[in-house]
Amino acid sequence: MSMYPLPKGFIIIAKKSDIVDKLVVSYKLISFENGTMSPVTKGVFQLAKFGNNFKTFEMQVPNYVTCKIASLDNQRLFVVTPDGIAKVMDHDGYAQWQGTMKYKGFGPTDIAVQGHTLWAAFTENNALIRFNLRTMREELRIGGSNDSAFNKPQGLWINKDANTMLVCNTGANSILEVNLKSYTVYEYAQFEEPVHQYMKILSNEIVLLDSGIYKL
Repeated sequence: MSMYPLPKGFIIIAKKSDIVDKLVVSYKLISFENGTMSPVTKGVFQLAKFGNNFKTFEMQVPNYVTCKIASLDNQRLFVVTPDGIAKVMDHDGYAQWQGTMKYKGFGPTDIAVQGHTLWAAFTENNALIRFNLRTMREELRIGGSNDSAFNKPQGLWINKDANTMLVCNTGANSILEVNLKSYTVYEYAQFEEPVHQYMKILSNEIVLLDSGIYKL
């Protein structure tokens, strides 16, 4: 299961079954305006994730469900798949740049944009890495050692107002807060089970745990 944010709610993508190497999923929309949950089509999800030219994106990025995206300027998107294949795509859905984003052989589990840089979480290596979007090169790495504060980091969420980034520290059942000026790390929330994703939409803080989706 994963969540995709919308201006006034979010879409849940849940696995239904596997059929001969094909992942079957369902899509549901949670609205904060009326508090309802309703099923939506694949097209609605793709429109929310990629924009009006989602059909072109689907051809360019076959695994459109599992790929991670981050919005750039001029309606561009940064797209990376679990195996580390990365693309910068224009608003029409065509690649302007393509390369790889890996650390010690693994692709990132989530990405988030901060200005002209992009943060990526590398779960297998307990590291966060900041890349320069102009050069596509690594600029800064936090963690990655045996004494890293991160334990299987997954979901990333940047709080632009506070200049902080929230990191789902899945292996430690917690969310950590990283100050993006000093790069100090604090504990933000603790849970009794793994936490995979965090979002803040309007005043609503939403987390995805092993057992389901909750509002803090």
